[in-house]
Amino acid sequence: MVGHRDSHRGYGAGERGGTHCAFGSAATPSGTDRGDAAVGQTAQAVRMPLVCSVSGLRFTLEDFSPTLLESLLRAFVQRLPDGAVAVGWDGRLGGELIEELVLDTLRREGRRIHRLGVVPTPTVQYWIAHRRLPGGVAVTPSHNSAEWHGIKLFGAEGITLDVRPFYREALSGGFPPPNGHRESRPLSRWMQPQAVEAHLQSLRRPAWMRSLWEAIAQARLHVVVDAVNASASYILPLLLQRLGCRVTTLFADGSGQFPRVPEPLPEHLGELSEWVRRCRADVGIAVDPDADRLVLVDERGECVWEEYTIALAAWSVLEHLSAACGRLYEPVVVVNYSTSSAVESVVQAAGAHLVRAPVGELNVVQALKQWRGVLGGEGSGGVIVPHCHYGRDSLAGTVLILGLLARQGKPLSEVVAQLPRPAMRKHKLPRPAELDSVLRRLEGHLRKAARELRRDDGLYVRFDTGWVHIRASNTEPVLRFIAEAATVQQVEQLERLVLPLLQ
Repeated sequence: MVGHRDSHRGYGAGERGGTHCAFGSAATPSGTDRGDAAVGQTAQAVRMPLVCSVSGLRFTLEDFSPTLLESLLRAFVQRLPDGAVAVGWDGRLGGELIEELVLDTLRREGRRIHRLGVVPTPTVQYWIAHRRLPGGVAVTPSHNSAEWHGIKLFGAEGITLDVRPFYREALSGGFPPPNGHRESRPLSRWMQPQAVEAHLQSLRRPAWMRSLWEAIAQARLHVVVDAVNASASYILPLLLQRLGCRVTTLFADGSGQFPRVPEPLPEHLGELSEWVRRCRADVGIAVDPDADRLVLVDERGECVWEEYTIALAAWSVLEHLSAACGRLYEPVVVVNYSTSSAVESVVQAAGAHLVRAPVGELNVVQALKQWRGVLGGEGSGGVIVPHCHYGRDSLAGTVLILGLLARQGKPLSEVVAQLPRPAMRKHKLPRPAELDSVLRRLEGHLRKAARELRRDDGLYVRFDTGWVHIRASNTEPVLRFIAEAATVQQVEQLERLVLPLLQ
């Protein structure tokens, strides 16, 4: 059974490169890698830093400064148009303290609040778009581990906002004091049931998505759910039940206590794999705490590579390309630089066009709107269906991929086997103190052999045999290096070319 939460905590009663700095520091801006707005100082390796980037603000409680966070929120809310602000959180332990600070700050700014409680981040985003609110806040560090906390800020249409300008303004103190305005109407409304229902309804509103629901209902799939005991603990099983699936819940009690490392990578999903085998289920579904990432386990209990989530979602949409495009969208799929080329094969086979953008949901969404794309996403398990809203949404991805399985009439392992499997290696490395100079040196070293080279998100280089992407993480105080090619030997050649220059 799905665990219920009290009315405060949840259900029941009713990547351009980031900047890393010490939260409490009053540091002045300093330079970072190219194309990045600087905010604060680089943290010492011995201390867990704040991460402030296009993907939001993330921090540990040892770095938590209530005054600075309040100032950042005021800078944000004072630049929103008039109207109510939506607030939700991912349910992790300790997150209620941050939620209360957010709510209190918004009240003192005189804002009406749509309080959503513990809901997925995509539910917050959909609610903003659905109710045409000026913006909102999700209290979450997304997939980061339990000691981390954070916020994501959204503007109109539920589109992610870059936190860094508000952080810089908070450091400078260059904004008015609280306005002290009070409205006669109630300032806070509990809107969780309405938001959850509206989000679920949005996933079947387009006619082509309704056809997926019908196919899934006929297939009678058995699904095991691992919601990491966080925000999707109620809504994801509910969605699956409405789809006509038989549902087994593994980690979906809503307690906020993570039973595994919260990032849904294959190496963290051993228990889900075991339960899928034990239950003889068709699919296992894993999400991160705020449910914007989706990773799958096939009927054999084998984890499906997280890069295949967006490839499978694209396959599903492109089977309905004409209906999905209609008059509003073009046959374009947008992914980030770090996403596997596996999705390219799917897109090209359908006669569609693939566009790449810098890492970070905001960057993908901007390109998606620019190209009027029919689908967006990232290789980490993020799927963006603009027909619903402009944000990564594991629930939308679930409908697309289960619909694909139902229409194919094959087990997930056989569907996945039809996709190309390039070799890819992902590295987390210490971030160099002088990252920009390191990337410039590497650029000069690789330029002659490069077929394509971009510097708007760290360094992205395509060769005849594959590609590499080196960038500062948006979500952790590390340097990310990804290499992909057709074979392991070719990936190792790329590693030998790049890694010595990153030491």
